[in-house]
Amino acid sequence: MTPFFDLEKLRSVPGFETACIVDPYSGGKGNSIRYMAVSPRDNYMRAEGMKNLFVGGEKSGFYVGHTEAICTGSLAGHNAVRYLTNKGYLQLPSSLSIGDFISYSNEEMHKKEGAKMRFTFAGSIYFNRMKELGLYTIDKDKIEKRVKDVDLLGVYNNKLI
Repeated sequence: MTPFFDLEKLRSVPGFETACIVDPYSGGKGNSIRYMAVSPRDNYMRAEGMKNLFVGGEKSGFYVGHTEAICTGSLAGHNAVRYLTNKGYLQLPSSLSIGDFISYSNEEMHKKEGAKMRFTFAGSIYFNRMKELGLYTIDKDKIEKRVKDVDLLGVYNNKLI
């Protein structure tokens, strides 16, 4: 995969002075193998049949993109800590686009043609759903209000341990 960030600029960032890009499998010709083993999971991002295994990113669904990996991985990690501390799990409500994305994609993936579907905030099936439900906005004040309305503002900032 080709980097979009110039390596010399990356090396100018403290801590990245000796950074390198390694592509050992194909000499820069492509080595991305995706969607290989999606784990069935609940909307807490917990793998089905497991008490202590949480999944995010492409392991949790047919997701395309970094935003999807960050959103699902953040919830998975948060709930893993909640498991360790015997606190109840967090499920994001469908009034937030992330919560709706997680529950909707989980439901759709279990349908007959679900393995052929790809979900992303950037287009396609889910982007259209966001617009239809009125969840799509770039207005930061609206987004903050939605998060405040469900009492989740700063939820990931709260130390659980």
